[in-house]
Amino acid sequence: MPSSRRTRVALLLYAFCSLYLLPVFPHFLSANELTRWAAVAGLVDRGSLDVAWATPLIGPPMDVARHGAHLYSNKAPGLTFLSVPAYLVARPFLGPPTTGNLRWSLTVMRIATVTLPGLLLGLLMARSTRDDSFAVVSLLFATPVFVFGTLYFSHVTAAALLYGAYLLALRAPAEPHPLGRAALAGFLAGLAVVTEYPAALGVVILGAVLLFRPDRGRRLAAYVVGGVPWAVALALYNRALFGSFVSISTANEAAANLAAQNAHGIFRVAWPTWLGLSTILTSPSRGLLFFSPVLVLGIVALVPRSRRAPDAWFRFLFVLLLVVAMAGYPMPSGGWGVSARYLILALPFIVEAAHDRGIVPGFLSTSLLAFSVVLCVVPALTFPLAPDFFRFVHAGFSRPLLTAGFATPNLGSFVTPGLVSLLPVMLAAGVALAIGGAGSPRRTIAAAVVGVALAAGVVFAPVQDTPMERATRALFLDSYFRPEDRLGALARATSDPAERAQLEELRTLVPATRCVGPDDWPYGAAAMPVARPWNDGPDGRWRDPGPLP
Repeated sequence: MPSSRRTRVALLLYAFCSLYLLPVFPHFLSANELTRWAAVAGLVDRGSLDVAWATPLIGPPMDVARHGAHLYSNKAPGLTFLSVPAYLVARPFLGPPTTGNLRWSLTVMRIATVTLPGLLLGLLMARSTRDDSFAVVSLLFATPVFVFGTLYFSHVTAAALLYGAYLLALRAPAEPHPLGRAALAGFLAGLAVVTEYPAALGVVILGAVLLFRPDRGRRLAAYVVGGVPWAVALALYNRALFGSFVSISTANEAAANLAAQNAHGIFRVAWPTWLGLSTILTSPSRGLLFFSPVLVLGIVALVPRSRRAPDAWFRFLFVLLLVVAMAGYPMPSGGWGVSARYLILALPFIVEAAHDRGIVPGFLSTSLLAFSVVLCVVPALTFPLAPDFFRFVHAGFSRPLLTAGFATPNLGSFVTPGLVSLLPVMLAAGVALAIGGAGSPRRTIAAAVVGVALAAGVVFAPVQDTPMERATRALFLDSYFRPEDRLGALARATSDPAERAQLEELRTLVPATRCVGPDDWPYGAAAMPVARPWNDGPDGRWRDPGPLP
């Protein structure tokens, strides 16, 4: 199969998996996603970015900033405003927000603003690497891009924007229209920053590298001018919501624990620590190189070989400084999730570096690719947001949830809600692996078998659960899957009075949790009453439905 065709098939497989999986779980209040959803829905339906209106649907909003009596999303605003057209398209078909249609409006927004940029990221990688299917499959299936391309998080979107800016500024031909390309690069870079604030590091480095390009003064000026509209928009947003042009959302955290992090270093970044470095790179819980060892090939290739390679120097400096910065962050794990989500911005540059150094499918590279595909796809098959105290995400979190039948909602759930519905995704990932490791069939199969076997050893490794890990899994299964009083069973089984008291306390959280958030699809009828929606009144105005039942 020609390389261009293999690349197109890989992109289609990624698009299929991202559209097939619908990871909006019953009654799970995903703070990162729902605060953005509430901001978009409130802006369109109520003309306000205040997210407090959504309390009857999603409970007290989390991940919020406070200014006066108002609650706003504490996220960079770019993804919110990019999502407005998608919500406007879905609104006439879905009607006003309810617990029954929340997941569908959020999914439409996610597809438009995260999945499509993820697909664009793959297209840009294919173009930059001249249809290197190994590079494309590595990026889309063997890194956290796979999981976070199905979630309403901003990391993949910002990575696509920053990578596009980099290609325009440093990898595109000098002619024609060099100033227009620089201005467009600045525009994309500015949008990346207002979508994900850490992208500012890459934007600054990109501007500095432009100083070493021909016609540097005019190109840098065009680059800066291109980003000015987004800088102005962000300043106006800050002024309108938080009273100052330079007061960003994270400086106005409502939660005391997050507000305390503002005193940590500069913009929450202090000197890196070995613990932070090991957490984001090698930890079985969050380590990027543990989940995606295929990236080691690119990490080694990052060091520039020539002083006259501005693209290589940008890749090296940006990846190095981003890793150092995140290792000095007060919460390098990123909270609930998988792998190192704060490093997603760096992924296309690492993969591209491997291609430029001539990495091609071989026994070692294909084995690493297979291992990485398995470890990055498995968490997406069940609840993907593992709490950061789980030491072994695959063996201690994902595998037990899958064993209990807790499959990620997907299009196949309309037919069967069980694990069988996940077979199309596993098949698509297998085909993508075959495409990425394309070489001599015998060598490819042998390498893939070795990589999959090693990954299976990680997934099925015997691990000793802590009481907290057992209790958390039971809480998740009772709250977000099917309520079967697993916490009560654990409480009855333990002889430790303190542990029993903690389990009984967690048990009381389940009924309240199941009263809010997305409805019970696809796992069955609600076992608890759900919150009533905010409905349009006869005059078209929004009305408070009153206290929860």
